[in-house]
Amino acid sequence: MAHTESPGVPFAIPDAPAPAVGWHLVNGCRLYGEVRGAGPPLLIIGAASDDAEMFRPLAERLAGSDGVPGFTVVTCDPRGTLRSSRDGWPCDSYTHADDAAALLRALRLAPAAIFGASAGGIVAVRLAIRHPELVRQVLVYEPGFFRSTGSGAALLARTADAVTEHLRENPGDWSGAEAAVTRVAALDPAVTPNHSDAPGLGLLDAPPGLEWYTERGAALAENFIRDDLPRTGERLDFAALRACDAELHFAFGTGSAPVFREISEMLTRARHAATPERRDSPDGETHRPHGISGAAHLAYLTPGPIADYVRARCLPEPPHD
Repeated sequence: MAHTESPGVPFAIPDAPAPAVGWHLVNGCRLYGEVRGAGPPLLIIGAASDDAEMFRPLAERLAGSDGVPGFTVVTCDPRGTLRSSRDGWPCDSYTHADDAAALLRALRLAPAAIFGASAGGIVAVRLAIRHPELVRQVLVYEPGFFRSTGSGAALLARTADAVTEHLRENPGDWSGAEAAVTRVAALDPAVTPNHSDAPGLGLLDAPPGLEWYTERGAALAENFIRDDLPRTGERLDFAALRACDAELHFAFGTGSAPVFREISEMLTRARHAATPERRDSPDGETHRPHGISGAAHLAYLTPGPIADYVRARCLPEPPHD
């Protein structure tokens, strides 16, 4: 089946091999997926407002080939997103996690390493808790568990009010509702990025020159409002997080907003509370989230640092002579 090319996508690697694409019937939904590269399996999980093409540059950087260590990388359009069907959508993170599990089984690529970003990080946590037998390592990048911290909960309440007010006056205007979220977030110091090289950018804005992502995001505004935003209001069962047998790490970007570091720190502490010895905490490593230098909240905007982090954490070490 032909691959739908998007030659204008920023950061894509010229002449990178096209992935194998297909639709998979999972839990009553036709899920679009892409598989590229060779090596141990890796599933990238984005938000409902992130399709496979947005993560294409990251997948290309992580895909292995003959002589080049890397992964068999799986990306997909989540349920309700673009090329996947909308059966049972909108849905919660538990359904998305079960979809991811069914996709790994359908592709016969389990156990796999998992990288989940933003609202996709919430799905990655659910996947680790509900289906630990299907994962090797789970890297959770800036998950949107806003109820986990005071500043996150306050931000969630303000954005939810802004969306409700906008849609009451403008029913079905998803792009306008998303813009309202960005305006509210821009006034909150907890969401001001930790860098000054792009002043004035909002939480969901792409820097100048990367307007492709802005346009793609606008096309998926309904997914953001009806799926991603409600997902950030879900609560996490901390007892289940502590009991999860999967290797699980939380991470944040040094160029991202303070609220995401706070969430990653809180979840890391909760993960290790009363469990000082875990296989995801090797001797000498403190119970702190991983900081990824140069990474931003929208992981697809900084594919280089993210790829380096995933490769360092998830690729098996070569055998020593």
